[in-house]
Amino acid sequence: MKHINMKNKVTLLFITNILLATGVPLTAWAQNNIGDRDAALRQMSSKGWELELKAGLNVGGATPLGLPREIRHISSFDPKLNGTLEGTVTKWLGKEHRWGVAAGVKIEAMRMSTGARVKSYHTEIIQDGDRVAGYYTGYDKTNYSSTNITIPITANYSFNDRWKVRAGLFVTCRLDGEFNGYVSDGYLRNGTPVGEKVTFTEGSSANYNFDDDLRRFNWGTQIGATWNAYRHFFLFGNLSYAFNNIFKSDFHTVTFTMHPLYLNFGFGYRF
Repeated sequence: MKHINMKNKVTLLFITNILLATGVPLTAWAQNNIGDRDAALRQMSSKGWELELKAGLNVGGATPLGLPREIRHISSFDPKLNGTLEGTVTKWLGKEHRWGVAAGVKIEAMRMSTGARVKSYHTEIIQDGDRVAGYYTGYDKTNYSSTNITIPITANYSFNDRWKVRAGLFVTCRLDGEFNGYVSDGYLRNGTPVGEKVTFTEGSSANYNFDDDLRRFNWGTQIGATWNAYRHFFLFGNLSYAFNNIFKSDFHTVTFTMHPLYLNFGFGYRF
């Protein structure tokens, strides 16, 4: 302090006086705004409106309906770490608020990686810069990912202050995505199941890429439940299934349909 000159002391004294003069009004302003927000939320709640913010994880993948005969053995499955963030508005009906209708907006990632042994699996590989379609037998590695904006609309039922369940539909818009992989340790029959044989052995492989063939929009159904841990905090879980194929309708390289099936779970805050 002895190194601070008179000019600096005057400056510090001036700043201190300004802070003391404005501190009380700023505190009062913040308290008033928090009070106004709480009052608005209480008024919305009394009219049956409920706001929630959720964060969670997606676990699952794009799967066919049943195991196709071409897939003989699944050797590996990695569901990846898929984050979700969702805001939901619910309107509870009646005096007891047992039934309600909810709509939300969710940003989510859906990814997976699988390895399988296949036989006569129709695909299209990239070899020496050219695309070669045919029937492959051997090892297949697949990577799938999709970043989406999803709008779920559900009917809700509240059993008590702790538990509620829901069921409904959703529509998804894909923002970005990929479906690619490689084949190895096997052979490809060019064109037909008895076509010219192209062999991949001793570490050789060939890539495939169907990124541009992914569908932009999907729709499906979801069911779920919520458990209130505290007044504002809760845990939730949802199971969703898309009705349509992840690929465009004019894409026929993969002969069976694949549908996103995911379990979404996490925690949330109720305002």
